Amino acid sequence: MLQIRERNPFSSLVLEVLDDPSKKEVLFYLLCYSQLVRREGSSHVELDRFLSCAYRNFKNARHHWKDVLVEMNLFVVSDLYGNVYTGKDIYKVGEGELYLISLRRECLPLLESISYKAVKLWNILSRVMVYRRHISAQDALTVATLMFNEGLYEELKGYCELCAERYPAESLYFGALRRLSNVYAPEEQRPSQELWSALRQLEKLSPVYYGINILKLRRDVEYLLGRVEKGKSPEALKVEFINQKIRGEGWLRRFLKKVKSLLRRLWQEDEESTSYSFEGVSCSRSSRTLSINS
Repeated sequence: MLQIRERNPFSSLVLEVLDDPSKKEVLFYLLCYSQLVRREGSSHVELDRFLSCAYRNFKNARHHWKDVLVEMNLFVVSDLYGNVYTGKDIYKVGEGELYLISLRRECLPLLESISYKAVKLWNILSRVMVYRRHISAQDALTVATLMFNEGLYEELKGYCELCAERYPAESLYFGALRRLSNVYAPEEQRPSQELWSALRQLEKLSPVYYGINILKLRRDVEYLLGRVEKGKSPEALKVEFINQKIRGEGWLRRFLKKVKSLLRRLWQEDEESTSYSFEGVSCSRSSRTLSINS
């Protein structure tokens, strides 16, 4: 079984959302709170304003905000008399009165980091899946890889442990990602050992694994290992998806193809004195971006 460790509340929330992406809307609560704090210059914001922001996108859950806050275990509610409600005490908060909400005291210094990570995770989950409770091994591999590429190393380590248990056939890859994430941990004293372990696991995988360019990743890890063994700091690695590489390089091919097509048509027009119309095609990758309006 997955060994249970004591995690900070945000890391626990991330692991829960990753385990059940249908709950990813709770990340929006953090983003709303962060925006209000920046706008008002105070870590304590009006509860009603916070809920109005949070439920602009999730109106159907408007009457369940207490359940959400209790489950998140990140927020504290207080009233004008100095009473503080946290955990299950939030259920005691009455309706129609003035309350303030803030992050738990130990989380306030991490607000900027938490907000940054929440945005990253929201975008990753929005790209890979939309409100599905059950995810496949392919989904989990993609999410874990994108988390690594976005530098969410601390949160990724717990997720890789969970996925290694849930998808034993893919445990080598999750184990390698966890090892690579350890390399970037501030307290890590033996990065070369982690890199060697990751490399041995990657060598057992096919050159292309679930659309992931393992061959290039192995070469990148070998290069990073050489740097670390020379006493240099590890550079950030980016895991490459084969399909993403094709799309990334394809824009130039498509552009040159359009230019050649245009020149060909112009040449034909000059020779045959015929008219034609040319319509350029603009291609863009679809992505969901988060926008919080005031």
